[in-house]
Amino acid sequence: MSSEIEVKLDLSTEAANAVLGSDLLGKPDKVLNQKSTYLDTVDRTLWRNGYTLRIRQVGAARTQTVKARGPSRSLFARSEWETPVEEEEPILDHTSPLIGEFGCDLSLEPVFDVTVERRLWNVEENGSRIEVVIDAGEANSGDRSSPIREAELELNDGDPSDLFVFARRVDGVAAFRFGIL
Repeated sequence: MSSEIEVKLDLSTEAANAVLGSDLLGKPDKVLNQKSTYLDTVDRTLWRNGYTLRIRQVGAARTQTVKARGPSRSLFARSEWETPVEEEEPILDHTSPLIGEFGCDLSLEPVFDVTVERRLWNVEENGSRIEVVIDAGEANSGDRSSPIREAELELNDGDPSDLFVFARRVDGVAAFRFGIL
């Protein structure tokens, strides 16, 4: 298990383009195409209890991720368990808390898929290391679809306040485009 501290910003297409076109980030370190399938029970047991379960595919590699709200139910810090998997089927074993929380008889089904092009940068803010991604794609569930444009900033090492300083800079570039700042 690891813990992550991150900030997510929903962006309009115009705001995403403003950030990408600014000199704030430069050329991405990586560009990835990824598909994530989110799973839950029919009655959404995982979601109602503060958990998400997804299987993400990038190229031929698949990773199962379980995320949980922390004890404070903070929006910015939460526990995370990642496990490499071979198939699209989730693995319910000791590598995550799901069996301990809900037992072995979880009947899971795909709820929705998210397909994005992910641009990734590793930046430094005041000595702290921050991973910045900008995703553009869509979420699909049955015959419903919704566009996704978001920035995700995750503190890899350093002071959490530096993460928020950098997030404010990203948000400022996006907002300035529309005369908000």
